[in-house]
Amino acid sequence: MPDIDDFTCEVECIYKDERYAVRDNGAVFRYPRDGKRPRRYDNFWTFGKPNIVHGYMEIASVRIHAIVATAFLGLKPTKEHVVDHIDTNRRNNRVENLRWVTRLENILDNPITRKRIILRCGSIEAFLANPSLLRENELPPDLRWMRTVTNAEAQVSKKRLLEWAESDKEPSGGSLGAWVFNPSEKSTSTSDKVSTHDTQADLLIEEGQLGVWGYKQPGFQENNQSNALQDEEDRTPNLILSLTPGAAQVRVFFEDKPCEYPCTPQHFDGNPLAAYAANLTDDAVFWRNQDGDRTYSVAKYGYSSDGSSLIVMSRATYVWKGQVNGDSKPVSVTQLKPDEYDKNDLPCSLTEVTYEQKLFVHKRIETGFPSNEYLEEIFNQRIKSRE
Repeated sequence: MPDIDDFTCEVECIYKDERYAVRDNGAVFRYPRDGKRPRRYDNFWTFGKPNIVHGYMEIASVRIHAIVATAFLGLKPTKEHVVDHIDTNRRNNRVENLRWVTRLENILDNPITRKRIILRCGSIEAFLANPSLLRENELPPDLRWMRTVTNAEAQVSKKRLLEWAESDKEPSGGSLGAWVFNPSEKSTSTSDKVSTHDTQADLLIEEGQLGVWGYKQPGFQENNQSNALQDEEDRTPNLILSLTPGAAQVRVFFEDKPCEYPCTPQHFDGNPLAAYAANLTDDAVFWRNQDGDRTYSVAKYGYSSDGSSLIVMSRATYVWKGQVNGDSKPVSVTQLKPDEYDKNDLPCSLTEVTYEQKLFVHKRIETGFPSNEYLEEIFNQRIKSRE
């Protein structure tokens, strides 16, 4: 499975009035519009989300392959030109797998496509004489085998498909994906040591596969990035990959943005929740927003009654202060005098932490602005008896 940060070249382009950074591995980064607030699909690297109807990877309904082709191969030559996926894998948007062709060139010059047309229509000549034959004999495309690939996987799959196209063989059943990619046995480790950099599942944002450092700006590189799981059916809905490696958060509101959870363990042995609990020391930073101006620290924690999660009560470390212009902004209590605030009056938040799909998932137990007394009641109901 591919690493979103495994690339050799990165360029910028304008496509349909949007500015993108584009990598030769098929990943794109959409910039916010000048002077505008970032939108849902801005400011992160992604391979895109596969459209369940036609299988092409998309970002905000724009097909990724068209962006990549524009960036590396130049503008569309004519209205009749389309992007050809040479290996016919619609999720493989690596530069070397794309080319601008006319539809007729796609049929005549791509041996894999040509072989499939012959199987459907009898011959290329029969198709050219009556193109409706393809529609009459067309079946819904098999999208299950298609996936975003590493460079090595791309080479293996293309080689096997070209060999098939040049042979006299017809489909013989079995798993197309297993045959195309010819996967090898996964290596096993003798160590029980777990690193979230090695195991984190990048499958969470519905926009597509994000790298661990998906929210870094273009040009940022980091070693030991985790791989992205590609199967659409494996994705967990309503989750946002957090800014802290190994952490995710349940989306509460549509405009929620990724935050930091500094207590998330980066290496641990044994029980992952126990490793997380060891970091929940008094007043440790539990949560920090994307801008870094709002922080909650650990007030107390406990295990849920069934032991499957941690229940963490955290407390704000800032207060809102009015400004000369009439606005308010958060001000850290470290910048205030002791008589300017009461710690007991600082709002609290209640969060459930679970370990799922090799990620520490954070879920707010109560939304809105519940009183601290109410949160205390919920906390005591949810945790194991401390007697």
